[in-house]
Amino acid sequence: MRIILFSGRGGSGVSTQSAATAIAASRLGKPTLAFSLGSGLGHAFGIDTRAAVTKAGDNLDVVQGVAAGEDAFREWVADLLDFRSMDPELADDFAALPGINHIGRLLELEELIASERYEVIVLDAAPLETFLDLPGALESAARWLALVFSSRQQSVFEPLVRAFAADYANTGEGVFDTGRELLTRLAKLRDLMIDHETTSVRLVVAPEDGTPRALQEASGVLGLFGYLKDVVVVSRLLPDAVQDEFFAATRRREAELLDGVRASTAAPVLTCDLRPEPPHGEEALLELAREVYGDRDPAGVFSSGEPHQFSRAGGSFVLEVVVPFTSREHLKLEQADDGIVIHLNGRHRLFALPDEIGLREASTWSHDGRVLRVTIE
Repeated sequence: MRIILFSGRGGSGVSTQSAATAIAASRLGKPTLAFSLGSGLGHAFGIDTRAAVTKAGDNLDVVQGVAAGEDAFREWVADLLDFRSMDPELADDFAALPGINHIGRLLELEELIASERYEVIVLDAAPLETFLDLPGALESAARWLALVFSSRQQSVFEPLVRAFAADYANTGEGVFDTGRELLTRLAKLRDLMIDHETTSVRLVVAPEDGTPRALQEASGVLGLFGYLKDVVVVSRLLPDAVQDEFFAATRRREAELLDGVRASTAAPVLTCDLRPEPPHGEEALLELAREVYGDRDPAGVFSSGEPHQFSRAGGSFVLEVVVPFTSREHLKLEQADDGIVIHLNGRHRLFALPDEIGLREASTWSHDGRVLRVTIE
């Protein structure tokens, strides 16, 4: 299976690139799913996508828009808060947490992945700033599963639940069973997303101010959570055929942009030209895919990543986390009871430490612009 996540700033052409990649992969005979967290795929394909799953070709299904049915994750949170007699307003606060609003859609995606019907899955994800919250949300789901529903915790909770009256006991068991099932699915999805042989992220950018800096910030966050970025697509460049002197300044700006983008990512940079109208429909999307990918398999992996490493050096332990294009002042480390929390620009991830470390604490850390090294004496 191959999973490709597309994101970028609004208006950069993320849905169009997602659709072009999906339709090109399907034309190679690969059963393909184009799945969107937004509403742009239907317009790109030129089809009505109001059905839960829409056929867009012999090997291509499309799913887009808001969840058609009930949101199982939100329902579980509401049941949990009600069971614990918490303020209902807490549910609204919880739903506003970064990334949480897409959890229900991601559960839909996980269900389609588990069906094993597709060889290639292309996710037209949220705009970049929102998309960068998703890794943290999935990471939290995996952590909740480990902390709240581990076998050790389960043996503590269940006798307490059964101590209630029968109706409450049944409700409590149902809440815990549902939570365990939902979080297990999200944890499996998280594991797939950080599997570099299966999943990669492709960022789409358009010629505009701030693009290189936005790429650097995205690269740092994706690196922190272990996601592979294998391609950057720069879209809507002036075609070579446009030679009018009126556009000379625009060409210079685009050349500077491309230099800045290439200096801001270790992934290959692919390009496509501006068109009189955005590509719509099968043939226009296939033409776009050929321009971007050439003769390469659009579902291939275009670059490799570096996994986080934990090693032992003499009497010390060293945690190495690849966080590229990040300066030391943007990083903050915090020692937790069960690991080390790394903060980066308002987002954070906990790295659990092996039991053999015991109560040791991080003594030093350094960052060379690419790799964060934490030494634990």
